[in-house]
Amino acid sequence: MKVQYMPSLRILRAVGVLAMIVALSACSYTKLDTGTFTRPAEQDGRVLVETAAFQGVTPTRVTYTDPTILEEYVLYRSQLGQAEVLFSEILPRYRRKAVIEFDKLISASVPMWRFNQGQTIRYSESFAVENDFTSFWVQPYRQVEAGRDCAGFSSRWDIRADDPESRPSKIMFGYHCAPKGTAFDAAAAAALVKAIQVRGISVPLRVESAYSLNKEVPAPPKDAQNLNLVLAQDGGGGGVAGLPEFPLLFSRHYRSFDGRFCTLC
Repeated sequence: MKVQYMPSLRILRAVGVLAMIVALSACSYTKLDTGTFTRPAEQDGRVLVETAAFQGVTPTRVTYTDPTILEEYVLYRSQLGQAEVLFSEILPRYRRKAVIEFDKLISASVPMWRFNQGQTIRYSESFAVENDFTSFWVQPYRQVEAGRDCAGFSSRWDIRADDPESRPSKIMFGYHCAPKGTAFDAAAAAALVKAIQVRGISVPLRVESAYSLNKEVPAPPKDAQNLNLVLAQDGGGGGVAGLPEFPLLFSRHYRSFDGRFCTLC
């Protein structure tokens, strides 16, 4: 007579864990699944870099949105230089519930851009600049191997007063590099930052009607969204660009000073 043995609890647990791992691996979850990636019409874009270097240039834009946040990647490129910017804001309906978790120094954000990767970066002293809607820190730097003069810039604003960590609901960071052999000093960097505008903050955001404002636009097909994501991460054709970590997915719900999550603040 054969004796049947009940499997041990340890074996059953191991089988259960293995089944869970297989199930999770079958559902590959990527950044494409976190929100919506669109190419906005130029008149609907948010960031404007209004300098002579980019006069007449239509930038490359990719916008990411999820229920709490908007992130816009912008690439300006001409024969007079290249600039890339990341602007992000907590969406209005969550402005008292969420914050942005981003507090990198310029020396930490500059290497995030593909254009600066693989370069030895030599930084100069940073300084503050006021433009039409907030204050920026600006830091000139040089790409040693490429011989380009550049400047990084960064700002955090609309700090949540009831957030113990004093985090913002709006941030912007980016850089500008002049062509090799073209000077781009601290004064030129300050002038460029002063020329940055944001539609809906420092200049009006185009709205055709109240109906248009409240109308939900259908999301693009997933294959089109994937192309938009790749465009932001790898940049447009004709040169090196892109923000490989896009989108940053850095919105956070927060607890106020009394320990409550601000879902009803």
